[in-house]
Amino acid sequence: MNERRVLITTLLGTACGLSSWAICARGMGLEVASSFGALLVLMNALMGFTIGISSLRIHWMAHGVVIGALFGVVLALFTHSQGLGFWWPLILGPVYGFVVELCATVFFRADVDAW
Repeated sequence: MNERRVLITTLLGTACGLSSWAICARGMGLEVASSFGALLVLMNALMGFTIGISSLRIHWMAHGVVIGALFGVVLALFTHSQGLGFWWPLILGPVYGFVVELCATVFFRADVDAW
């Protein structure tokens, strides 16, 4: 396992979570409780961690999108139950997964060890 890759993807996932919180609170004008904001950040950090430790043998672009989509579906179901919308996490999950994988693989050159 590449510890550098796990650290990079987890930090990038955390940054995506903070941007989700900002989009939800400021961009969409929703009242977001701090506990829900923390859940957004932790969920995206977990997505980044999962991307970092995963060794699926698929292309890096698809790798980030697939894992991001899985976490996006879970987050979409939760946000819908809280009255905060369904579509934004469903769309942003794969986008964030792609961005995390792009930055880790291309910009930071932290490839998956299994590839």
